[in-house]
Amino acid sequence: MVTTRRPAGARRRRQQPPRGRLVIAVTATAVMAAGLVYALRGTGPQAPPRPPAAQSSQSPPAKQRPHAAPSARGPVWTAVWAASFAGPDGGRLSPRVWKFDTGTGVFGGTREIETMTSSTANVHVDGQGGLDITALGQGSPGSQPSANGWTSGRIQTRRLFAPPPGREMLVTATIRQPDPADGTGYWPAFWMLGSGAWPEGGEIDILESVDALSTHSGTLHCGNTTQRNSDGTFGPCHEGYGLGSGMLPCPGCQAGFHTYSVIIDRRNEADQQLRWYFDGREFFSVSESKVGQAAWTAAIDHGFTIILSVSVGGTYPDIVCRCVSPNGQTSSGGTMTVRQLGVYVS
Repeated sequence: MVTTRRPAGARRRRQQPPRGRLVIAVTATAVMAAGLVYALRGTGPQAPPRPPAAQSSQSPPAKQRPHAAPSARGPVWTAVWAASFAGPDGGRLSPRVWKFDTGTGVFGGTREIETMTSSTANVHVDGQGGLDITALGQGSPGSQPSANGWTSGRIQTRRLFAPPPGREMLVTATIRQPDPADGTGYWPAFWMLGSGAWPEGGEIDILESVDALSTHSGTLHCGNTTQRNSDGTFGPCHEGYGLGSGMLPCPGCQAGFHTYSVIIDRRNEADQQLRWYFDGREFFSVSESKVGQAAWTAAIDHGFTIILSVSVGGTYPDIVCRCVSPNGQTSSGGTMTVRQLGVYVS
């Protein structure tokens, strides 16, 4: 298990045992109306269910097709928005829904080296109801050809999604992580970003993995980078590491689809909570009492955009590989495939 945390300037502490399960229920009426519903229930010995195929415009292959799991207990989740990745293989995303974040070294403090583009070579629908983000290139920093030859994609929703007061908001996606022959320097992510200054405005990392090591992690960034703590971090969220799960094992995550989710729980306004789930099972949480009301409100009680990205190089993969990434063996063509991305409220 990789437990190394990122240094200050990275865009992202303690592993906790699983405590809850996210179980998904679909009614015929809701599906017909495109109003998918979810239910949350207690722990149990069964394998966690996958989300219903109706969340995306097309279903995954039959061997990976999700199954509905009805439940009479727990809150009901109603669809707010579901991404559509419909279209022929190689097609473009809708510019009305998605914005491309393009450029080289423009994302502040991460030290990633790729150029983010809007090219369909890097970002396109796959003809099966999914989205592909592919890193292409070769070389290592200072080598010939230059590492600046790496290109990839980072997209974010134009729409903001805000957790309603007194309710819960669920953001979830089914993802297959990149599976390059050598993934040193790969940094796929599924995350949410507030519109204010970082980290005060909040960042919720639902999925991050680095170096293609079959891992996953979840992290909250908030607070400030000016108030030094005794451990050398800053502010109530211990920046620039953030409050996170650390890297957790994720067997099979590069070969098949798994579901990554976060719930923003505002039902108790005196002590709100974030909970992260992998394949329906809770693996990490952070409560408002951990960081304080002021920092929490600034980071959570507002709208977020949803971001999907595959970076190359940077502080996080470098710390994990104990190297400067990418290197001369890093493989081109690693692809993160996304399906069934949606937002729900209770």
